[in-house]
Amino acid sequence: MIAVFAATLAFLFWHFLLDYQRQKAESDAYLEAASYGNLLRAELDRELNALLFISNGFSSYIKVYRDDLQRDKMQAMLADLFAHTHHVRNLAVAVDYKLAYVYPEAGNEKILGVDYRQVPTQWPKVKVAIDSREGVLDGPLALMQGGTGMIYRFPIFIDGHYWGLMSTVIDTPHFLQDAFKDLQQPQFTFAIRTAEQKSVFYGDPALFDHKHIFLQRTKVPNGSWEWAIENKHIAALPGKRIGVVLSLLFSFLMGTMAYFFAQERYYLSEGALMDSLTGLPNRRLLDSRLNYAHSEARREGKKFGLMALDIDHFKLINDQHGHDIGDEVIKAVATKLKSCIRDSDTVSRLGGDEFVIVLKDQSSPEGLISIASMLIGMFNVPMQIHGQAVPVQLSIGLTMYDPSSEITLKQLLKQADLALYQAKQSGRNTYSLWQ
Repeated sequence: MIAVFAATLAFLFWHFLLDYQRQKAESDAYLEAASYGNLLRAELDRELNALLFISNGFSSYIKVYRDDLQRDKMQAMLADLFAHTHHVRNLAVAVDYKLAYVYPEAGNEKILGVDYRQVPTQWPKVKVAIDSREGVLDGPLALMQGGTGMIYRFPIFIDGHYWGLMSTVIDTPHFLQDAFKDLQQPQFTFAIRTAEQKSVFYGDPALFDHKHIFLQRTKVPNGSWEWAIENKHIAALPGKRIGVVLSLLFSFLMGTMAYFFAQERYYLSEGALMDSLTGLPNRRLLDSRLNYAHSEARREGKKFGLMALDIDHFKLINDQHGHDIGDEVIKAVATKLKSCIRDSDTVSRLGGDEFVIVLKDQSSPEGLISIASMLIGMFNVPMQIHGQAVPVQLSIGLTMYDPSSEITLKQLLKQADLALYQAKQSGRNTYSLWQ
């Protein structure tokens, strides 16, 4: 049992320790991924905001020059804005709902005159921008003039009335590559997708299905993106199965060591002869002491007394107060009994609430009765066990060995048991002498 307990304890300890170390390493890896994710997000927000600011500036121009919006001036304005941007495929302006201006025109001729209301793939986001009076980032999506890109649409209102729409078409791959070019680290890999459609537009889509990834969400105009960031250090951590195997090996080793150690101590100490709860001699040591007292009495012609004791209604004590209190009562009774006898006598516990006392050099039954009366009187006051008052009383059976008789030790013990039974029949909390 000691070996099993030691092995179990060792397994729990090593399993907890290894699992804790793994969890800590995973937590540190997640924190690193979160820190890296914040860095990526900050850089992307900076680059994106620089592009989106174009529409705000152009809206102000429209409001100021609304009465003088000649085509050549509009194109010149769009050309100037385009020259100061990066990663923009084209700029377009819709008057009311129709695309009226685009720069550069080359390659984008087919979108001029298009009515957004007639384009099912784009009209929902256009309507959201107009209804909310806020910029909306759409895509990446397929463009009418070919290719893909993100489109930022900014509604223009003059004197509270809808006038038109400014669109900035962003070259998504080049924009993202440039935004992240100085932030690539071999330790991390990441992917980005739209939160609504779950459409991955950067990185490996399979990354979102990986087990150990850090997920974060980024707000974009009238929408959001989801990021999956993987710290490759997590994949390099030893698996949980390895921790379990190592814990089992350590526990087996500790259990084996505990077994041989306990076995050696068991045979080299009095552990095999003492009651584990009270520290009193157990039945094995009692037999040895009783045999010695018997041999001495026969050799020297002396008498000795034998007492069989148990605690009255001990089961009731266990039921009312619990087994923990019951164990404490057993120990307290053992301490009191031991304090009342001579060092040459023996108090032993047979098990449960049963005790046996061997009293050497007793000349008459009256001496036994005196000791029994004293013992019963000691338990007239309830014991204080863990702050609880527990009434404890004893029943005692007495007998005496006379070397002139041919009675055996087995018969002597039987006499003490029968006397104890008579004491119980007499109402308990008393003694009875074998006659």
